[in-house]
Amino acid sequence: MALALGVNDYPYSLADVLSRDVSVNNAIVPARNNLDILPGSLSLFKAQQRMVMEIAREEMFAKLFADVNGYDFQIFDCAPSLSLLTINAMYYVDEVFVPVSMEMLAMAGARQFMTYLRHVSRMLGRSASIRLIIPSFFDPRRKVSNTIMAMLKEDFGSRVTPPIWVDTKLSEAPGEGKTIFEYAPRSRGAADYTQLAELVLNMRPLRRNNRSR
Repeated sequence: MALALGVNDYPYSLADVLSRDVSVNNAIVPARNNLDILPGSLSLFKAQQRMVMEIAREEMFAKLFADVNGYDFQIFDCAPSLSLLTINAMYYVDEVFVPVSMEMLAMAGARQFMTYLRHVSRMLGRSASIRLIIPSFFDPRRKVSNTIMAMLKEDFGSRVTPPIWVDTKLSEAPGEGKTIFEYAPRSRGAADYTQLAELVLNMRPLRRNNRSR
């Protein structure tokens, strides 16, 4: 995320927070107006290894981020892997948005993630709710795109958002350290993500009764 936004100079990262070397509020850096980030780093792998030795390790995010306030949204960008970091994120957040690219393997991965989330929910006694399924790299000229869209709607119904169409500008923008709205504000990708943002803003937030934040 930091690289995609052109943020290259930061003293601390999420790894330092997990290692208790710095508080989360001291590691957060501004990226844009009304947008702050907590950068990742290559040290995150070692920090995750140390997390295995922690007591109640699945609750680390909830404990370390307890003092983070003043934001309308806190967004966790999780890698598509079943890791301890993902478990912590599922324990901490209220809602999950799942992007699914228009490939059969991605569809299979999304289904596996749903199964995994149910397992985590049973293990922890609470977890996040799947709120939106976001089809990406959609190209109506490809049969597979239409096939997967139909499968998503059959599996997840109204939780499936309008698709994010294939747009080379979306691929180019991170390389310039810019958002799609900065790099190509009139592009199809910018229009699709504007529609998605408006959808999210108009949704009623979910709040779990068994945890305050």
